[in-house]
Amino acid sequence: MSGRAQSFGTAAAADGRLARRTVEAPWLPAGSDAEVWVGDIDSLPEPSIIVRLLLTRRSGPGPTRFFCVPGAKGLDLPTRFLYRDTERPDPSRGVARLVTAVLGPGAVTTHCVGYVRNVVPVPDADYPHPTPWAHVPVVVVDGAPEPAVDGEWVDLESARDQLSTRHWWPIVEHHLGAAGQPAERL
Repeated sequence: MSGRAQSFGTAAAADGRLARRTVEAPWLPAGSDAEVWVGDIDSLPEPSIIVRLLLTRRSGPGPTRFFCVPGAKGLDLPTRFLYRDTERPDPSRGVARLVTAVLGPGAVTTHCVGYVRNVVPVPDADYPHPTPWAHVPVVVVDGAPEPAVDGEWVDLESARDQLSTRHWWPIVEHHLGAAGQPAERL
């Protein structure tokens, strides 16, 4: 993982930009919001509760495609729910395990291209995550490794109807850019 894991209070705002905010997010406790931050982010936000992997591929003149796996609600980015005691304090461990599960063993570099932040000022009895913030970062693997798991390569346009309601969609859309091409890293 490029960068080191650190707390993301104001550091996140310096490295990314707020792309979307859902006020009074219905899936969170009353009075809570969900934020989507995008950009090249040097470190993983803490606390992280889930990590997602964005693999991209470009072949020929068509749009860049990204890899999804089958999930309970249809196609989804490869995902790992982080263990409370071992991976949440150091989300890079969860990223490493997710990368190994999806790509198999081997060294790759990753970087964070955005995250979803639950902003929960007052949790209810059903909310099991840290407060006031809980993060779900999306990391990109540098290069074009082949997944070792079953899945499907899709592009923004063909997947829009099926996947645009996913919380991570604005991150993928921003990373691939309006033309479906990966944004250039500065």
